[in-house]
Amino acid sequence: MLVSLNANYTILVLAVLFGVIASFISYYGITFPGGKGRIYLLLILRACALFFAFMFLSEPILTLISKSQKPPVLAILLDNSKSMQIVDRTGDRKKIAKRVAEKLNEIKINGEKKFFTFSTDVKEKENFTPDSLDFSGGATDITSALKKIKGIALKENIKGIVLVSDGAYNVGENPSYFAERIKIPIFTIGIGDSSAQKDIKITDVLFNDVVFAGSENPLVVRVGASGFEPGQEISVKLYDEGKEIGSEKVKLASGTNEYTVNFKFVPKDEGVRKFTVKVQQLPGEVTHQNNQKSFYVKVLKGRYKVLIISGAPSPDLAFIKRALVENKNYEVISYTEKKGREFIEGNFDIKNAESADVFIFVGYPVKTTDEEILMRLKNLISAQNKPFLFILSRTVDFNKLRGFDVLPFKFSMIQIDPALASEDVVSLAITEEGRNHSATDIGDGNYIWNILPPVFKIRGSFTPVPGSSVLAKAKYQNVESNEPLIVANRVGTRKSIALLCYGIWRWKLLTATNKEFEGFFERFVNNAVNWLIAPSEEEFIKFKVDKNFFTEDEEVKFTAQVYNENYRPVEDAEIKVEILKVSEEIPAGELNLEHMGSGIYSGVISLTKGDYKYIASISKAGKTLRVFSGRFTVGESEIEFSVTNMNAKLLREIAQKTNGIFLLPDEVDSLDKIISSVEEFKATIVENRREYILWSRYETLFAVIFFLSVEWFLRKRFGLA
Repeated sequence: MLVSLNANYTILVLAVLFGVIASFISYYGITFPGGKGRIYLLLILRACALFFAFMFLSEPILTLISKSQKPPVLAILLDNSKSMQIVDRTGDRKKIAKRVAEKLNEIKINGEKKFFTFSTDVKEKENFTPDSLDFSGGATDITSALKKIKGIALKENIKGIVLVSDGAYNVGENPSYFAERIKIPIFTIGIGDSSAQKDIKITDVLFNDVVFAGSENPLVVRVGASGFEPGQEISVKLYDEGKEIGSEKVKLASGTNEYTVNFKFVPKDEGVRKFTVKVQQLPGEVTHQNNQKSFYVKVLKGRYKVLIISGAPSPDLAFIKRALVENKNYEVISYTEKKGREFIEGNFDIKNAESADVFIFVGYPVKTTDEEILMRLKNLISAQNKPFLFILSRTVDFNKLRGFDVLPFKFSMIQIDPALASEDVVSLAITEEGRNHSATDIGDGNYIWNILPPVFKIRGSFTPVPGSSVLAKAKYQNVESNEPLIVANRVGTRKSIALLCYGIWRWKLLTATNKEFEGFFERFVNNAVNWLIAPSEEEFIKFKVDKNFFTEDEEVKFTAQVYNENYRPVEDAEIKVEILKVSEEIPAGELNLEHMGSGIYSGVISLTKGDYKYIASISKAGKTLRVFSGRFTVGESEIEFSVTNMNAKLLREIAQKTNGIFLLPDEVDSLDKIISSVEEFKATIVENRREYILWSRYETLFAVIFFLSVEWFLRKRFGLA
């Protein structure tokens, strides 16, 4: 142990001299029976007391330093999800995984091992045994498991990670992206067969989650099949609340293929409807758990008219228009300016603007825009509270926008002449408000916002007006700024959204080959329009269930946000949620949401497998403010079986990006040698430092009192006054 004293040493020396000299003067010339020994003892006691008293002025700090070695730790992450129950060509995955876990439990390393299991969450197993693995997790979130380890790595001295999994993640962001930031070598052990399995499954269902009663709606089902004889015919059926409303046939080909099946359906009844797609089961499939998929659709009444007005033809205009035209619930009217009052589609008819339910401005107005048309549009927005979506472009005339005071933002320091304007290339970072806003909430796909291709932004200052929410901000080379890119605003009953960037066509075109982004652009555009045309009162009070489908091991989470008309949080609302089982119309549970602060309320409940509906009553001081209702399902959709083969590519990427190694189960015996060869896998010197501020501690004062008391006692004992 090292001991150090930090003080003003000049004052400390003076304290010593003062104590010795003052004590010597006090006892100089004094004699009494017993000899000089007693005099010296009293002198020393007083010198110590005076030293400690004077020492306060030097503000001394005593530091005790001890060093120890902390052994390296190997974190072992074991996939405990249901996909590990699959039996494929390599054998029973759960048996293989348990054998691997047994070997990992037995191998000797120059350090410690910590075991963790993961599926939807991560749990540390202090006294781990392979038999504790039950493979019951309803989803696989590898990234959350890696985040957990990164969060405790420094404290626990974790120097390596072993990931045992089939790599079939289905929740959270791509773990390959996160692995680049973890800075710890990851050794991946792949469980299962990486080749295509003999299986028929529904890989995806594309649909509009909000449709209109009486209108025909497309629905696209993607069916994957592998390992069957060519020429076999299977049926794909569509059900509305359990009633068959459509059926199509698919003829299988040899090899591994994906088939597209198109349905059209016309919903008749308003409300939230449950639809199910089922594909025929065949003998020999690796699992039948993935032969059906359910989803909920909100059926609204009526059809809305959308007016798009743009300053010039552009890719942004083309992609936005296409996304809306494909939605048969919208009647899209478009005007593209040529010059002044001239438009490509013909003369501008103000009646179309008057009857429109929502306006969309794409790069409008421009320098040649007719002032009269612009003012009439502005007056319609102001007088009739028309909702509108504003999308920036490089050619927008900011001089004309200065009088357009219904915008959800203010601007300054912008070059008015478009020919002289400068632009930046920026990426988008979704905000917490954006994740919860109806316009930008893509559910499980919210992480996509942060990995979209970059877009363009005009240099200048953009500031949201009061009552606005910043849904996304600009990132410059992965550094997030405070500059808004997507702003939503509500004033009274009028709503608006502004995209303060352009080149958003890149979000569609540059991601076209990546299925991870499929349908994202269309969903965002439709969500934005749906929010704009939705009744305004929904914005004061929000309520939602976390998602539509839960696994049996997940808690059902409800959240609510309650504000008054001035957008101030309501802190004393009462929110009661009653849950009913649809099939029996009997109560299945109820809960009162807990206030989390800032007008936000939350609550969770565990339920058994089944279809449920909820009725949420939000009240204050005994007065009901709003009642919400909806549907959700527990335990039906087994996303764990959507991918039945081992994702060896992902596991190899994770290992490669972290300087780890990908292994197969029969190569686990070599892991101890591999880990011992890793230079970073070594003990860390831990320095424990304890500091004592002597001048502020009671002990120093007690020392002064102690020495003076002993001196006084001895003086009396020795017969001195």
